[in-house]
Amino acid sequence: MADDRKIIMAVDFGTTYSGLAWAQTRKPEIQTPLIQWPDATSGGLEGATSDKVPTEIQYLGDEYKWGFQIGDYGQRHQWFKLGLDATHCTGASSALARDFPDPNASPPEYNHSPEKLVTDYLTALRKHAEQVLRYKLPESALTSTPIEFVITTPAVWSDVAQFKTRSCAQKAGMGVGSALHIISEPEAAAMYALDAMDPHNIKVGDTFVLCDAGGGTVDLISYKVSALKPLLEITEAAPGSGSSCGSTFLNRIFQKFLKDKFGNDRYWDEDILEEATKRFEVTVKRSFNGVPGEEYQIPVPGLRDSVTRDVRRGRYRLMGSDVRKIFEPVVKEVIALILGQISATKAPVKAILLVGGFGQNTFLRDSVRQAVSSKGIEVMQSPNG
Repeated sequence: MADDRKIIMAVDFGTTYSGLAWAQTRKPEIQTPLIQWPDATSGGLEGATSDKVPTEIQYLGDEYKWGFQIGDYGQRHQWFKLGLDATHCTGASSALARDFPDPNASPPEYNHSPEKLVTDYLTALRKHAEQVLRYKLPESALTSTPIEFVITTPAVWSDVAQFKTRSCAQKAGMGVGSALHIISEPEAAAMYALDAMDPHNIKVGDTFVLCDAGGGTVDLISYKVSALKPLLEITEAAPGSGSSCGSTFLNRIFQKFLKDKFGNDRYWDEDILEEATKRFEVTVKRSFNGVPGEEYQIPVPGLRDSVTRDVRRGRYRLMGSDVRKIFEPVVKEVIALILGQISATKAPVKAILLVGGFGQNTFLRDSVRQAVSSKGIEVMQSPNG
């Protein structure tokens, strides 16, 4: 029946980055993530290419820019998603957030409420999603097919925060004329990750801790497998927890490290810091595994050659031992959260499931394994992040 046809648009509304993906109910096996985003020079589909778009918004009078449109400079609103739940708004209160603030973040006493910021940002996501669909699908199919939005929220959020999220999404045009679904981020991640794993390793009654390590926050919750057939079902085994100790803080610690090392050089400037941070983000942060002796070439264009500072031909030799020092304070916070979640879970924990972008890092995985090795708990990473 034609009435059965729907377009499902999944909105991964993250603290630091957000993503979109869509599928048609007639072909649910075909899931298409959006990877093209408007940037500072292009307002359409010819801009930045990325799996995710920054969860940032910048106001210019009555207008605003969002995501990659903002560029590298200028103050912008960040982490505003956490403002929807005052009881779990950890963005400004964690030790890492206090010790390593973002210089580009707008001051907390901004003139826009968290609800206003979230609504405007979700509006931008919705408009971009619709623009992509108009490009991908025939106009006749698009006008006759309802779009249902599915948006994720942290498991630790209160009922009030869940209501605020739904209200903001509706004001943003999601769910107008069709259903709007709000689902728990960790639960969605757990179902996806467990479904992709070897079913022989999962039994009814197994209890596991899911650690969703993203860019801004790390969220944890404990689940128990309640059924495998006909569909995988899980139930909460212990309340969730979380804090602001995501991979964004690796960037901030790295930036402080460089400023301490080169900040007094007469040729040092913010452009050098930007280039170096991009290389750290794309190469070092994602591949670091803690193996001794690793070296990374970091671009520092404009700095003079220096044997004592390991700079040669505009590149700084970053040693793996220094990268470990950058990672350790963040990984320490994540491990403390995991151990606390294990203690809060009454049933024996069989495994820790690491998901999210930061959750795929090898050094984090190995550090968690070492921390729980005496407890006989497995540490697994989601096959697909």
